[in-house]
Amino acid sequence: MARIVALLLALAATGCVSIDGGAVEASWDIHAQDGRGIADCSCTCPEIAKVRLSVVPAAGGADVCAARAACQFFCRAKHGATPFDIPPGDYALSLVPLGVDGQDLTGAGAQDGGGVCTAQGGVAPTLRTVGKGQLTQLNAVVIVADCAPVCGGSDSTKVCTKP
Repeated sequence: MARIVALLLALAATGCVSIDGGAVEASWDIHAQDGRGIADCSCTCPEIAKVRLSVVPAAGGADVCAARAACQFFCRAKHGATPFDIPPGDYALSLVPLGVDGQDLTGAGAQDGGGVCTAQGGVAPTLRTVGKGQLTQLNAVVIVADCAPVCGGSDSTKVCTKP
């Protein structure tokens, strides 16, 4: 009887996942322009709230992940994966840092008490093939941003973190 109950619990826990295409998974780390680590996404300047996966068809066309909540992940998670709904094909994959207002921070400058600060994806897009039912991985990406003044700012001798 115990085996039957355990089997039923295991089956109930697995659930079903709709597979309408492939999924893309990415990991990231945040570093300052001078190469030191940034311990907390709130220490970036401008502050990075979320990271969005950019999935642009290699043959050209619109970003499959543009304006999709399923392609946005909290920065502090440092990892995210889409559902299995990316159409099969070849794509240029990259990460886009998003501000607290949801706007793309790539190449945008923000004004703070110490001047203008910037954030960027860190690397050029990587070409990958997405297959139906397959998980495609984007290798770990470094997102580059300025260190916020309240987290050590220009003191390049310390990790960028809140005191």
